[in-house]
Amino acid sequence: MPRDTPRSDRAPRPALCAAAASALVVVVAPFLLPGTTGTATSAVAYLALLASAGLLIRWRGRRAAEEQRTWRLLGASLWAITASVLAVAVAVRAGLPAATTTAVLCAGVLVMMTLTYLAVIRWTRPDPEGRGIDPDHLVGTVCAIVVLTTAAQALTHLAGLAVGFGPALPGLVSISGNLVVVGVLTATTRGALRRGDPRPAVLSAALLLVAAGTAAVLASQLPLIPWALLVRAPWPLALAVCAALPAVPHPRERQDVVISSTTGYAVVAGALPVVTLALVERMTGVAVVASLAALAASGRLLLDVRELRALVANRRSSLVDELTGLPNRRAVTALLARVLVQRQPVVVAVIDLDRFKDVNDALGHAAGDELLRCAADRLREVLLPGEVVARLGGDEFVVVAPCEPGSGAALRAATLGTSVVTALGEPVELGAGSVLVGASTGTASWLPPLSPAAGAEDDDDAVALTSWLLRAADAAMYDAKRSGSGWVAHDPARHDDAAGQLALVADLRVALAQRQLVLHHQPQVDATTGRPVGVEALVRWEHPARGLLGPARFLDLAEAHGLMGPLTEEVLRLGVEQLAAWRTGGLTPRMSLNLPASALHDVELPHRVSVLLLQHGVPASSVVLEVTESVLLRDVERSKDVVQALRGAGVRVSIDDFGTGQSSLSRLRDLAVDELKLDASFTAGLLADDRARTIVGSTVALAHALGLSVVAEGVEDAETLACLAALGCDEVQGYLYAAPMPAERCAAWWTARAGAHAPASILGAQDPQVPAR
Repeated sequence: MPRDTPRSDRAPRPALCAAAASALVVVVAPFLLPGTTGTATSAVAYLALLASAGLLIRWRGRRAAEEQRTWRLLGASLWAITASVLAVAVAVRAGLPAATTTAVLCAGVLVMMTLTYLAVIRWTRPDPEGRGIDPDHLVGTVCAIVVLTTAAQALTHLAGLAVGFGPALPGLVSISGNLVVVGVLTATTRGALRRGDPRPAVLSAALLLVAAGTAAVLASQLPLIPWALLVRAPWPLALAVCAALPAVPHPRERQDVVISSTTGYAVVAGALPVVTLALVERMTGVAVVASLAALAASGRLLLDVRELRALVANRRSSLVDELTGLPNRRAVTALLARVLVQRQPVVVAVIDLDRFKDVNDALGHAAGDELLRCAADRLREVLLPGEVVARLGGDEFVVVAPCEPGSGAALRAATLGTSVVTALGEPVELGAGSVLVGASTGTASWLPPLSPAAGAEDDDDAVALTSWLLRAADAAMYDAKRSGSGWVAHDPARHDDAAGQLALVADLRVALAQRQLVLHHQPQVDATTGRPVGVEALVRWEHPARGLLGPARFLDLAEAHGLMGPLTEEVLRLGVEQLAAWRTGGLTPRMSLNLPASALHDVELPHRVSVLLLQHGVPASSVVLEVTESVLLRDVERSKDVVQALRGAGVRVSIDDFGTGQSSLSRLRDLAVDELKLDASFTAGLLADDRARTIVGSTVALAHALGLSVVAEGVEDAETLACLAALGCDEVQGYLYAAPMPAERCAAWWTARAGAHAPASILGAQDPQVPAR
């Protein structure tokens, strides 16, 4: 709470002087003016003291915004006792029974002390939602005062002083209320003097002084007026002084049920012996009142217990992933921070399921949920005692593996990484079949520094280090996903460019919106005649700051950040638009476009492709959609419908990079495709490796037998071209003819070579404008 300015925080001097003068009159009047004159003077002075203190409290409440509710409650407590004093005076003047005045005065004291209690609670526990008086504290305060009062009645009965419902009862209520407020004031404002705030100490001293004075008046059996007014004068005077003192900032504790629960337990514990003693001494009224207070406090306690249980359940649910039962991100972050504070070596592994989106899209969310639960169970099985696996969200998991000093964090990282990849690489039974999903894992390790002063010794250091470890493991995981290696350990030299990667992802989103992607085209020619027959479109990114970027710079990022769908749509649009433009200019090449793995599970893809071709007037036979062998053969049944729909629309489908997967040639008969593209790794060793020539020859022969055409990639010299032609390969592409180039240069290249029919007219006659690799 900021300090107010000196001018606005200067208390009104007249009100403060009036309070001090009134308190002085209350104290001296019984001694200087005996009889009814002194009594009346004390009563009037006491009312003036209450009014002066009330004005100062109202003034302070307007200037201390954060303490406004506290001062309002204190002011209300003064007006409550003022009203009760006036009501007693009226009752006495009207000649009402003494029991009536006693009841009125008891009620006034009880209301005043309850409001004071609530004001003290609000002092350190703000109410930002403006909910007003907390029923927990209200019930707890009244019950505590009642139990203390009944206890005092029982004790005075044992001492031979029968208080009953006589004029001394308001005094007992006052003493009990003072003690309760002093207790909560001490508990909630401890350390205030060290912070330079004397107000809690002043109020506590005044309450104790009032309690002691009231006890003395009751013990000496002096008349309550004016002596009860005299001993109560310190309280309003203390309030006036505290209102005049400058506000001091103090810590604001959160609102909870701890204080009300503690008060409730104390009330119940104190009421039991009081009830027992009252029954033994045949004090039926006291026993009944104490029992009612205990029952009320018990009822409130039961509600508190229910709230605490709900709070614990909510807290647990906020730390546990509902689907898998694993700790969630918040829980594992807190755990990792605790491990780091304890300066314990630790390995963090971030795991991402490789083909979770494919399963979710093809089999539905229920299957995806079951896959996540299965993955969670398998991850639990690879953990050592003390290690924890959590779900970060989506299909991402994290393992926190604390290590013993000297046990080798790097070794545990390697063991953990390979164990995770192996466990999640096994087939998962989902419904009627099984799926292979796999996972990519990145690990990051932390060892405590040798110097104790350099460790994560406070929460801020631990939180920062926790965030860094998760980012480091995450960067390594994306490297594993890009490379397909399964597990990668964090390497600062390669992985600490997370900010740059995230910036590139943000730029890619802008690029898709602003159409910064372009296509470069590599010609495909007839292996026998050299006649150009088609092109393969390869995406590039004209980055406004980084220049022309190849697909290796951004395709993996697009896949990892959910941008592959819109990127594929953009590539299809660019390709079909280019075909339409070429056809308008008299060129009719066939264009091959690459599809990502997720496209084969998109049942709407064939329809969108057909609509796109129809809009631009491009025949479907002009388009070849390429899918890598590993993607197509991973799940033939699930991808067959999309492939058949594409072919039904007239679009050709090609197996790209054939030979790099782990499928057998016999599975080619299961694939409803039109073309097979031999990977460049076969053509590169064709001349030097007899086995490679045999494999290529057998593959070409089998493909032709199945009605497929064969295209060889990576042809760089005439000898390789001649060998491929001899083996029966239909078409070739590679740097022997041209590198990938923009559409305008590709059109010029095509026009210049469209009339050539013999290889001799082409070999060695590359366009000098076509750059070498």
